[in-house]
Amino acid sequence: MKKKRVSLWTLGLVAVFLFVCIPGDSFSELLKVGVLDFPPYYVVKSESNVTGSLTAVIRKTLERAGIPYELNGFPPKRLYKNLGEGVTHVFLGTRGVPEYDGQVLYSSIKVEEIEVRLYTLRDKPLLKTLQELKGKQVITQRGYGYGGMVTFLDDPANGITVDPTDGHELAFKKLIKGRADYLLDYMQPAEAVIKNGRLTGLKFSRLKSLSVQFIVSKKVPDAENLLKKIDAAYLALKKEGAFKY
Repeated sequence: MKKKRVSLWTLGLVAVFLFVCIPGDSFSELLKVGVLDFPPYYVVKSESNVTGSLTAVIRKTLERAGIPYELNGFPPKRLYKNLGEGVTHVFLGTRGVPEYDGQVLYSSIKVEEIEVRLYTLRDKPLLKTLQELKGKQVITQRGYGYGGMVTFLDDPANGITVDPTDGHELAFKKLIKGRADYLLDYMQPAEAVIKNGRLTGLKFSRLKSLSVQFIVSKKVPDAENLLKKIDAAYLALKKEGAFKY
């Protein structure tokens, strides 16, 4: 009888060990998800008050995957630094950000696509390539990577004067007032500012399209299996028609 009790106790320990340690079956740590203000996809009213279409995608996906999480909004630079250091575990964003490239895993699934545009006033020459920005003045959003373009902009050899700005609305005000001849911005938040402000006299060129993917910090335990689980949950929901963005 005593021998049987020891056997059951041992089996119980083994079961607990397997539950905790089998890759991809459970993620006991609270997953820390970060986003940045990027309307209409992400609207950050405060660190804990975040809405937007891609915020809904993240929530639905993690809930389907059965992964407990906490979602917070951050300024871009802080979010990127957090991902690189593993302070933030998951982000639904793009490649080409120096602060976390090489420190994260990218999903192969494209959730959305965003367009990088170069805006200017109608009486200015319309540039169509990044190379044509050499020697020019450009307004940007502070902390944005623009799919890696920020490296070109910040290279002293290119002679570009960059004016980092906080907020899309302020960036367009600067452009209209002639603070610089060009403004680099993402289509979706830029068009929202143009529409809401009824701005006229602008033109733009398309410089690049970027895929939006799930991103997992490599410092998360069992990061590869976590990403697989997130991808599987997203694909299941997409097949069911759960996403209407």
